[in-house]
Amino acid sequence: MKDSPVVEFGPPRVLLVGVIGAVLLWLAQPPAALWPLAWIAPGVWLWLAESPAEWRRREYLKMWLAGSLYWLLAVHWVRLPHPLTPLGWAPLALYLGLYPVALVALVRTARRRWRWPLWLAAPVVWTGLELLQARLFTGFLMGAVSHSQAGQPWIRSLAAYAGAYGVTFAVVLVAATLANAFLAWKTPRRGRRLIEAIASIAIVIAVGFAARSAVETNFKIDKAPRPRVALIQGDIRATWDPDPARGQRIMDRHMVLSREAFAQSRRDGRPVDLVIWPESMFRTPLIYFDGAAEPPADADDAYTARIENTASWLKVLADMTGGAASLVGIDRFDILSEPAGVGDERVYNSVLLSDGEGQPIAVYDKTHLVPFGEYIPFASGMPIIYYLTPISGGMGVGAGPVAMDAPLRDGPLGNGGVLRLCPSICYETVVPHVIRRQVATLTADGERPDVLVNVTNDAWFWGSSELDMHLACGVYRAVENGLPLLVAANGGLSAVIDATGEVQALGPRMAEQALVADVPRPSARATFYSRWGDVFAGVCLAACGLLAGSRGVEAIKLRRAASRGR
Repeated sequence: MKDSPVVEFGPPRVLLVGVIGAVLLWLAQPPAALWPLAWIAPGVWLWLAESPAEWRRREYLKMWLAGSLYWLLAVHWVRLPHPLTPLGWAPLALYLGLYPVALVALVRTARRRWRWPLWLAAPVVWTGLELLQARLFTGFLMGAVSHSQAGQPWIRSLAAYAGAYGVTFAVVLVAATLANAFLAWKTPRRGRRLIEAIASIAIVIAVGFAARSAVETNFKIDKAPRPRVALIQGDIRATWDPDPARGQRIMDRHMVLSREAFAQSRRDGRPVDLVIWPESMFRTPLIYFDGAAEPPADADDAYTARIENTASWLKVLADMTGGAASLVGIDRFDILSEPAGVGDERVYNSVLLSDGEGQPIAVYDKTHLVPFGEYIPFASGMPIIYYLTPISGGMGVGAGPVAMDAPLRDGPLGNGGVLRLCPSICYETVVPHVIRRQVATLTADGERPDVLVNVTNDAWFWGSSELDMHLACGVYRAVENGLPLLVAANGGLSAVIDATGEVQALGPRMAEQALVADVPRPSARATFYSRWGDVFAGVCLAACGLLAGSRGVEAIKLRRAASRGR
């Protein structure tokens, strides 16, 4: 007998039940982090999708309000960086609230028109919409269902094969079968539904543990000492107020923390190979001229002085850490001989790798910018817009990923050779395909990284749950690509994450720390996700497209029939 969408409990109150589902799903995320609720909360919204009552615009509007409530709660920290950012808080939540509406609409179509079982329709639609959310309008994927499970190694290992989307699929699959069992509790089919729920839980657990075992065995075990890094976590509070002396204070404080890291490592009998500073904490800029590091013969003396100042600071940092290489978040100014329409220079959010003598080796410019944070969409042709905001002119977009070979120390307890880094900046670890594309590109060029590095300035969010959500994103990027991740975060949370997603070292929240640790090993081979990307989630999104298309065709037919009946 085909699975019927009709349930015994009758039509629920859409707004009330939608709000309950939103609150439960929010409680599964930081700051409450009651992760078991994520295995139940989606079922509340699926109860709404299963309602036998007809849904009209009023019901979908109520669902939009409930979905928007979840996002208002989940991303409340959007209001913190600047007095103007609360103006974007509600629009962002209202946009993201459309996805739960689409969830209900597409699940109802899959159930009623195509007779899909709920345990299939729900995870396929949810996963497909999650991929769309990560891609549309530059992408946003914080507060996803999978992120609530970042601390659970038995289920997050699925990300090595299907990305974080695979974890979402598994969680929603279980929630759907539990919802089915609940809805059939007063019907003759309750036994069958209960068996389905138990079977789904058993299958997910078995697959999860199998994935974890496969991920953990994909490592070469050797006794060679690992490279040692120092993650410099300052606590520089975010401010928009101009202060000429602020840059000097930031540099001085990070130098002190770097010296403390060197001293700590020396007491342990191991040298520091690499010192990493967070995003934009190296306050003297890197000056280029038309894309070249060498200044022209007629370069302005002011530019020459700034170049010499940056070089001297890099040399001091190398000397202070006993000749360690350094990776620092820095602003790069490219001085253009021909103005590009917005002035005579282009500014990049960058990281700079220098050797043990303070000599620059490589530069990476951020490629995935944050809209309304680092640029304003559609404002390139209207520079006046930037004068109305705290954003000055918008940032330049980097050319692509860069493999950085950080030199390691020779001698006793030193590895020699190089540590190959794949750097990213701030928000880039939030979107799965950005990091995956970087790793895949470098691997295809024969430069597979040894470690991912993310430098970020999360002090803008004042110790809120954004820090935990950003860390969860980093956990999944490590698992997806089979590479450890080093996070240097101003204001926290700095972290050392191994390739299985285990957080081996963690900095404090809104406090200083020089976090010294050994770099974990990468997996021996590239993961399935790293090789094939969003194939699994892409199939789910394609299914969503087919469901949406069939729903649209049906709506057109109904309108035509109604017009003929008049």
